[in-house]
Amino acid sequence: MPQSEWTKPKALQDDGYIDESKMPKNSKYSQLVILGNKILNETTYHVGPQAKDPKKRFAGNNLSCSSCHALGGSMPNHAGFVGIYGRYPQHSPRSDAVVTLEERINGCFERSMNGRKMPIDSKEMKAMVAYMHWISQGIPVGAKTKGQGVGRVAFLSRSADPKKGKVVYLEKCAACHQENGLGVKNKERKGGYYLYPPLWGKDSYNTGAGMYRLIKATSYIKTNMPLGNPTLTLEEAYDVASYINSQKRPIKKNREKDFPDKRIKPLDMDTGSYDDPFPTTQHKYGPYDKMQK
Repeated sequence: MPQSEWTKPKALQDDGYIDESKMPKNSKYSQLVILGNKILNETTYHVGPQAKDPKKRFAGNNLSCSSCHALGGSMPNHAGFVGIYGRYPQHSPRSDAVVTLEERINGCFERSMNGRKMPIDSKEMKAMVAYMHWISQGIPVGAKTKGQGVGRVAFLSRSADPKKGKVVYLEKCAACHQENGLGVKNKERKGGYYLYPPLWGKDSYNTGAGMYRLIKATSYIKTNMPLGNPTLTLEEAYDVASYINSQKRPIKKNREKDFPDKRIKPLDMDTGSYDDPFPTTQHKYGPYDKMQK
């Protein structure tokens, strides 16, 4: 199926927020969509550590969904939400099962947000799904869109080097994410808790997140960083990704149960077992060019 063209909804502003004045009035659907947009952009205040109701603190850190899925999930190559509603249910290699969109969202909450599952029937979950439906309108079921995912990168013929990555980080990443990797907090109430999210530490993604895998992290970094001026070389992107993921962060338990079908287990999954002879360190840092199945 060819790529499908997407037209940004008139109510979706350039900053990823919805202009509520351009949404239909007295519509339950519109109200859910607006709430879903706010949850994605200001996650911690609605369903995270800053939520007023302790029972709604499903996210375990202060990241926002938009920390990765930028501009309300509308920005190309930032794992956007455009078309996502029509791509679920789908098979998940991580669980080797067919999962719903709600289950996929909860996977992010348990891993990238280092938290716990939201009830499927909760207002917040329904709002997030409604927003993803709204932003996906006009995209045929199962269709691919321009800038879907996080981009792809070639493999290096050497292992990624965290020591070299530290040099890259200090030169090209620390100005935003800070030398200590803990990001910069947002002094304004509108927007996410962070202007620039932490890349490690207790407020970052845990070891079960896709960004903890080297190829996935490198793809995101090479395609998008530095933000607005992605100029890193392939080697720099691999090295800095390995440096970031060598820092301390929350641990996801039972990761050895991920990707039970070893035939489709990602090369960069650093927890065994495997159906190949390569050591765990090579799965974590590469090189991957000789490992392709």
